[in-house]
Amino acid sequence: MFQKVSNCFFIIVAFILASSSVLAEMQCLLGNNNPGIGALGRIEPRSRVIKVSHNAGPEGARVEQLFFQEADRVKSGDKLAVLSDHSKKKAEVEAASARVKSLEAQRIVEQVALTFNKKEHLRYQSLEQESAASVSLADAKRLAFEQSEANLKRLTAEIANAQAEQKVSEAELENTLIYAPISGIILKIHTWPTERIGDNGLLEMADLTQLDVVAEVYETDLLRVQVGQKGCINASGFKRSYHAQVRELGFLVRKNDLNDTDPLADRDNRIIEVRLTLEPEAIAELQHQIFRQVWVRIAR
Repeated sequence: MFQKVSNCFFIIVAFILASSSVLAEMQCLLGNNNPGIGALGRIEPRSRVIKVSHNAGPEGARVEQLFFQEADRVKSGDKLAVLSDHSKKKAEVEAASARVKSLEAQRIVEQVALTFNKKEHLRYQSLEQESAASVSLADAKRLAFEQSEANLKRLTAEIANAQAEQKVSEAELENTLIYAPISGIILKIHTWPTERIGDNGLLEMADLTQLDVVAEVYETDLLRVQVGQKGCINASGFKRSYHAQVRELGFLVRKNDLNDTDPLADRDNRIIEVRLTLEPEAIAELQHQIFRQVWVRIAR
């Protein structure tokens, strides 16, 4: 008898919990008999999905080494990959640096020579005025001094040019390294070691700590949408509906990207993208469904 009472009590509790869950779903979907504004949407990270590529010019670049795999977490500034011409560019930087040092050493020697030739020039100029030295010898000392001045100016210009070339080489070397632009998760790798980076870039990544829903609202409905309005997100296969809130209204009117499964639906609707912030509880359940199509209802 006690066991039957216990079973009945368990069934009643389960029924109440299920009923409250269903009620919550109905409130999210119906919201006080307010049909709201309906639209198709897609799940997207707040950071957007970022395509990481290279800066190696139109000829492209080949990946030498990749430091992360798909689903790995990275921090902003982490080194993601090294391109194949990294060693060559590094050698060019070292050669440019060696040339700068060599020219600077020559300038030091020429500076010493200039100091000496200047003293000699002034001394013989004084002796010439006192008729203690020939004019030709004084002219030779003056010529040596002027030559040292010219050599010093030439070396200074060559050093400046070599330093500029070194900076160019260092920039080209830096372009052989690819860094993470943001902190986030690597969603998809398009180019693996030994492969050349194509139009798809090296990889795609995003910060999945905050998720949005991008709703394609018909242009005729936009005037009824305001920042701060509540929304409800659902899709086939979802365990439940998710709450959201309008955060941004788009500026551009264009054709819709998402098509309804209804064969009679208009494929050339003019829409404006509206971004809604998903509730925090949705992140763990939906972060593996980026770009999934959903149904959106924005309460009026």
